[in-house]
Amino acid sequence: MVGNVVADPTNKNTTTGKSVSTLRLAVNNPMNDKDVLFINVDTWEKQADFVSKFVKKGSMVSVVGRLKQDDWEKDGIKRTSYAIVADRVNFVGGKKKDAASTSTTATAVATTAATAAALQSSDLEDVSF
Repeated sequence: MVGNVVADPTNKNTTTGKSVSTLRLAVNNPMNDKDVLFINVDTWEKQADFVSKFVKKGSMVSVVGRLKQDDWEKDGIKRTSYAIVADRVNFVGGKKKDAASTSTTATAVATTAATAAALQSSDLEDVSF
């Protein structure tokens, strides 16, 4: 599945010390943009560590794993929920760019170009190699 993370992942450790991260993924129906499925994704150990460090609200990720069904009863009503137990979580797309980082990049490129032009016009014969 590919989707956007709707909130920062929750992180915890089991009583045996295993790390677990859960994220909620919004997955669009390719046939109908207004139809969105929200699904929980559970990650364990190394994947959980990766998710807790790098995945944030708004990240677009792909998830590969298996479907898990939980059944319970509350107030005499049987309930069921589904989640994905992830084997892999990967980022999809590039890093988001904001106006500040774009401006900084443009300034760095201009400075590098100006420095190169200055070096070309200077007399490099006096420089010993």
